[in-house]
Amino acid sequence: MSPPNSSPPPDEDVVTLMRLLGRIVKGVKKHGGPSGPPELLQRARDAGLAPRHIPVMVTLAMFGSAAVGELAGRIGLEPATTSQLVGELQRAGLVTKEADERDRRRTVISVAEPWRPVVDDFARTKLTAARRTIDALSPIEREHFLRGLRLLADAQDEILAEAPTADPLPDPRA
Repeated sequence: MSPPNSSPPPDEDVVTLMRLLGRIVKGVKKHGGPSGPPELLQRARDAGLAPRHIPVMVTLAMFGSAAVGELAGRIGLEPATTSQLVGELQRAGLVTKEADERDRRRTVISVAEPWRPVVDDFARTKLTAARRTIDALSPIEREHFLRGLRLLADAQDEILAEAPTADPLPDPRA
């Protein structure tokens, strides 16, 4: 008898997985209602920021102040990219940068105080489904669920890394 993970999943399992992931992504991306987008998203838009800035804010709300390197690790971006996002958020007045009181050479990023309740509310709303899911699972189920998601994310990263890079589009003015 072969091990349970040795045969490929039936096609219907793959289709079900993709359909569920689509629903999840759609739900995460859905913002607002009849009254429009939440205040945080509107403020970000008004400042010329994009949805890519929001994970920085949510992560700071969830875990508290952090240096750029720590923040980059938490959101899965390169430090240079994270530093750029933080600079844009700071110019918009959504985050602050201050010297760490314990180590003056270290700079910590925080949600700007007037925006903390707005960011906390947004994070709480966006994370409710994830928290309910994790809470409904036993510790073993949680471990397996998260392992499966990591395997999927890692496989996606590998496939993207293997894909040949596209040639840049020719400049039509040339």
